Amino acid sequence: MEVSPVYMQSDDSEQDRPAYPRVFPTGEARKSDHLKAGLCVDFPVSVVLPAGGTGERTGLQTPKQFCPFLGRPLISYTVESFERVSWIQTVVVVVAKENTGLMMDIIQRFQHKKVLVVPGGSTRHRSICNGVAALGEQRRPAAHKPKVVIIHDAVRPFVDEDFLHKIATAAKEQGAAGAIRPLVSTVIATTSEGYLDHSLERAKYRASEMPQGFTYDVICEAYQKCTESDFEFGTECLHLALQYCGTNAKLIDGPPTLWKVTYKRDLAAAESIIKETLSQSACLITGGLEAAVALANVLQKAFGALDMVSTAAGCQLSITTVTMFNVLLTNL
Repeated sequence: MEVSPVYMQSDDSEQDRPAYPRVFPTGEARKSDHLKAGLCVDFPVSVVLPAGGTGERTGLQTPKQFCPFLGRPLISYTVESFERVSWIQTVVVVVAKENTGLMMDIIQRFQHKKVLVVPGGSTRHRSICNGVAALGEQRRPAAHKPKVVIIHDAVRPFVDEDFLHKIATAAKEQGAAGAIRPLVSTVIATTSEGYLDHSLERAKYRASEMPQGFTYDVICEAYQKCTESDFEFGTECLHLALQYCGTNAKLIDGPPTLWKVTYKRDLAAAESIIKETLSQSACLITGGLEAAVALANVLQKAFGALDMVSTAAGCQLSITTVTMFNVLLTNL
């Protein structure tokens, strides 16, 4: 399958609560995150984020992945969750063709460095297929071809490196791996007349979640062999790997942070989580006005418009985001 030319940015490089976005690190700070956690991946990993949805269930004109949170679109938080993982090479974002320019603007505004933008298809599977195909394009260096591809949702911003590591390593060993969660509600089947037919025993079933991981060869083969019906109506990548490659995925219990922004109320919940995180965050940096200005620039890019008050005489710079985030920089 051919994919239209992609856009590339150079690569420089409490258990029951969502993994909150933090002040997103850059440079060496970002590179060292996995070292602090003792995580190591010795094979190339890339990510595909399908982001072509129209957001019909939110009832908003703006697709939910582009809705702003503290001056920053939701998809930017999701991208940053992957960019700060040093062993992830490339983050492919698959968007509707009409949103390509918007996504490129987001990349430039928030200085995303690992992102590849690919035009999506008419369905979820077609979009994911386009993203996977872009990773294998001949003009890309062979060294950049991933061993494992992680597929995630652009509207699931709360994902942490520990769980990504579990998915990536299991996918490499088994060919496929996916997150699961216990069912919250009982699933029932109805008759065509609208009556109860039967119910499923909830303890025997699980909800399939994201992220999911696959070896590059498995997910490519699955999409090469699947039918038009799969492309048009299917939604489960793990099923394609099993049906067309005989690859039985390793299922891994995921944390409760893997929830998806689906409805309008979820947008408010996500913003509340981000605000709570910022209100609990504070740091003290020494080094004078130069260090203060450098940090201010980072914060401005991360959180959009900020009220900034500078006092050069004392070399102090106070930055506030609607009383939610306070940073004091002092020259000792």
